Formats: sequence, structure tokens, C-alpha cells
Amino acid sequence: MSDIARDPRPASEAADHEERLGFADAIRGQATGYAEKRKTDVARAVSDAAEAIRGSGSDFASYPHVKAFFDNAAEGVEELAGDISRRTFAEIYDEVEAAVRRRPGVTVAAAALAGFALFRLFRASEMRPIPRSRAVVSADVFPTPDV
Repeated sequence: MSDIARDPRPASEAADHEERLGFADAIRGQATGYAEKRKTDVARAVSDAAEAIRGSGSDFASYPHVKAFFDNAAEGVEELAGDISRRTFAEIYDEVEAAVRRRPGVTVAAAALAGFALFRLFRASEMRPIPRSRAVVSADVFPTPDV
């Protein structure tokens, strides 16, 4: 029996279904490409952070224990950058999900800390009025017009 006889949908509906699947595949491909580019950017940023850590440690050449601490930290960060580069986005996602499931309390605490930090960052960027008690110039110096 032919495929047309088994498919209860009209031919136009079947073509529309195939078109939607093609569109979904195209979106999935673009999202995957975007995620891979961002993953590469993150790996590069982490690698740059490792170089900055190593550069900061070079200032402590006269203190070998402190320099060794910075070098070990830089090696650990470089290893993280390599892990990010080697793994696929799906592997990273699965690993993060597993870590969240293992320690949900730590996850909630980290999310709360990140939210508080973002709140403070955005709140600090807005302009706040200076209280009169701390003003450098008294408020009476500048006359305000009566309207």
C-alpha cells in the first residue's frame, strides 16, 4: 500500500507539516551554532582570566609560596578553559543539571547571591539624591524660583 493511502491527512497538510519540521530544524541549527560561538567566547575569556592570574602572580617572584599559589590557580583556570572547549554544549548542560540535582541548596544560595549582586549593580548605577545633611553646598545657597 502506498504512503498516501496510509496517511490520513490531506496532501497539503502533510506538506505543511514537513515545512514546519524543516523550519524547526533550521532554528535548532542556528541556536546550536550560536551556543557554540558563545562557548568559544567563554573559553577564550576564561583563558584570558588564567593569563591575568598568572601575570598577577609574577609580581610575587620574591615570595615563591605566593607565586606557586597563583600559578596553581592559573593552571586550574586554564584546565577549565580546556574542558569548556572540548565538551559540547549538551555535555556542559547535562553536567550543570546533574550538579544542580546533587546540591540544590548550594544552587539556590548561588542564585540568591548572583541576584543580590545584580540588584546592587543596577541600584548603584541609578542616580540618587544627596541628603541635605551630607551636601557639600547647603541647599539654601541656590535660590529656587517661586512658581
